[in-house]
Amino acid sequence: MPPLLSLLFLTRLYFFLLTLIIICCSLIESLRKINKVYGKLEDTISHKTWLTSKLSVPKYYFRYFYITGFLWISYIIIEIILFKNNFIGIFSIFVHLFENTNNEEIYKEYYGKQPVEECILALFMMEVQTLRRAYECFFVEKPSPNSKMLITHHIVGMTFYLATGLAVFIEGLWNLGVFNKDQFTSLPPLTNFIKWNTMIALSLFIYASYHQNVLHNHLASLRPSNTSNTSYVPIYLIPKGDWFEYISSAHYFAEILIYVSFVILTRGMNLTVWLVLIWTIIGLGTIARESDLWGKEKFGEKWPNRWLIIPFIY
Repeated sequence: MPPLLSLLFLTRLYFFLLTLIIICCSLIESLRKINKVYGKLEDTISHKTWLTSKLSVPKYYFRYFYITGFLWISYIIIEIILFKNNFIGIFSIFVHLFENTNNEEIYKEYYGKQPVEECILALFMMEVQTLRRAYECFFVEKPSPNSKMLITHHIVGMTFYLATGLAVFIEGLWNLGVFNKDQFTSLPPLTNFIKWNTMIALSLFIYASYHQNVLHNHLASLRPSNTSNTSYVPIYLIPKGDWFEYISSAHYFAEILIYVSFVILTRGMNLTVWLVLIWTIIGLGTIARESDLWGKEKFGEKWPNRWLIIPFIY
């Protein structure tokens, strides 16, 4: 176990606590109502409290999650990969704020598990993910201006991409020279990137990203073009086609596959990435269940009987 208050420990603790909180919110009825201040699900709350009515923000603030994540990951790539400003850069200073030991063996044990090429690919995959999602938020999706989410959702979304940007490569910080300026002096040869795990991970990542884009475009096509008017009343249609034929929240399943690709990339050896995947499955699974209940209530027998989020499992 990494030392208490180390960056690795705090990153893992973040995802553990998020997962624990969302489980509690799904099991306790009063917390379920608060958690349903999220887009169309808000309509299912019969008695709205001061908390749910005042402490909410527009759902289109989603775009700020991805802008923040993109800028954060871009800076990390520039400093430790492109410039290789090892040991003395701002990111290195940030990391050292959380480390209170000079024991080199501890750094090697906990921060030297992930090879350099896996760290580099993980960062660029996250960069593509945040950039694509930012593009979709600005140019594809059509959220209603009246659609809200609880401010806690906004805070979680902002911090999620900061923490995930770390999680996908944090167990290779030693190999990237963040603790030792002589450890990472040049990029690995291209042949180092051609391995079974990197090839499978990249293939799955591209496949899932493509399908998520298709699914988001399909969802946007169900909305009228003019959604900027605050008096606009959203019209909801049942999404069909592509993966929606089999999965109610197919776009969430694509998101899960994207994070499965990171587990494959790290050969299942990165515990922190596993925690990201577990949180993603439970968090999106909770929303998928509520969305399916909303669909059954709104459309009745017209609502298709499909898997909620993961085929053959849930």
